[in-house]
Amino acid sequence: MSLSLDRRQFVRLAGLTALTATVPAFLHKTGLVLAGQARQQPNPLPGLKDNHILVIVQLAGGNDGLNTLVPYADDVYYKLRPRLGIAPQKVLRLDDRVGLHPEMIELHKLFNDGGLAVVPNVGYPNPSRSHFRATDIWETASPADRMWKTGWVGRYFDAECKGTPGAMLGLRLGEQAALTFAGEQARAATLANPSLLEVPAKGALAKGLDAMTQVEPTGIEALDFIQRTGNETHTLAQRLKAVVRDVKPAVEYPPFALCQSLRLVAQMIVAEVPTRVFYVTLGGFDTHSAQLNRHAGLLQELSQALSLFRRDLQAQGHLDRVLLMTFSEFGRRAAENKQLGTDHGTGNVMFLLGGKVKPGVHGAPPDLTKLDAEGDPFFKVDFRSVYAGVLRDWLNADAERILAGKFEPLALVQK
Repeated sequence: MSLSLDRRQFVRLAGLTALTATVPAFLHKTGLVLAGQARQQPNPLPGLKDNHILVIVQLAGGNDGLNTLVPYADDVYYKLRPRLGIAPQKVLRLDDRVGLHPEMIELHKLFNDGGLAVVPNVGYPNPSRSHFRATDIWETASPADRMWKTGWVGRYFDAECKGTPGAMLGLRLGEQAALTFAGEQARAATLANPSLLEVPAKGALAKGLDAMTQVEPTGIEALDFIQRTGNETHTLAQRLKAVVRDVKPAVEYPPFALCQSLRLVAQMIVAEVPTRVFYVTLGGFDTHSAQLNRHAGLLQELSQALSLFRRDLQAQGHLDRVLLMTFSEFGRRAAENKQLGTDHGTGNVMFLLGGKVKPGVHGAPPDLTKLDAEGDPFFKVDFRSVYAGVLRDWLNADAERILAGKFEPLALVQK
């Protein structure tokens, strides 16, 4: 397998620059940087306090938190979900109140081995049940009634990484740029469909692409910015090609989307590619109907992918550098609907894993006897407290400044 990158246009929005750089067979030939060079430098990025990696896994569509982390000891759960409720004898128990969906076998073992943190009932005040707006809120960490144009990781880059050159501190694997990375400077790329990197550019196309990196500065700020970014993207493309050629996974990943995305992330981490935050997505969680089998398949893929990723990094000596965190834009309604599914809800569950994660269940399940006017339980953990803990304890950053507010950090990383 090899890689190619295709650069999309950058857009300026209210004085903030967002870059999407994608790579099919577009930026192909350059001898600027090889993956082997990066491996010789445990922390090749000046200006950063450590070489920690954060991996964000988005569960797109609104994951059903109640059937992911099942409150099997709560009779109200089964009254609300007489057909969709997971039977107590099938639940993979974590404690005397909650357990994992029966398809999450690998994460259950990881929890029992002390390698998984679980945060139940995460949300925020005045929640949105719109996919787009709710995702924006999670990606920007904004209040529900405010529209912010910078992402929480983008603000981290702006505040803490000023001495770090380049626009590749963040990498999104997917078709669209992540608002999470939006900041005053463009420091992230988007890699669409890594499997396309197999095909090299030839003939006139190859000559044209090579010529792009030889253009002299124009003196026009916007054009020169694009040129610099193109060169950096070119560099990243070459590194990624070397990575997938030379860095072999320590485990075998099945041919599913999330597994293959995390396989590539693990290869880049092992190769010391200078990217500090990765963002990958598993979609399909908008389960309004026929939820049982669909949701089970998604949770099986999630469980397998996260477990294999962790095993891979552990075998190759990089697990202690990595913290992985999941999120979804909202949970599902407490009660099942007539189509054997669940509608848009609010609170959800988050998972964190890595070599330094503080294991256990951090919080309590929702109180299903007290629902809001829409039929959703009230959240107990503000998601920005999770972010604050990650920023403070993992990225060594000023969480209050980056989140533009004071949120009590949730201690999820071992000191």
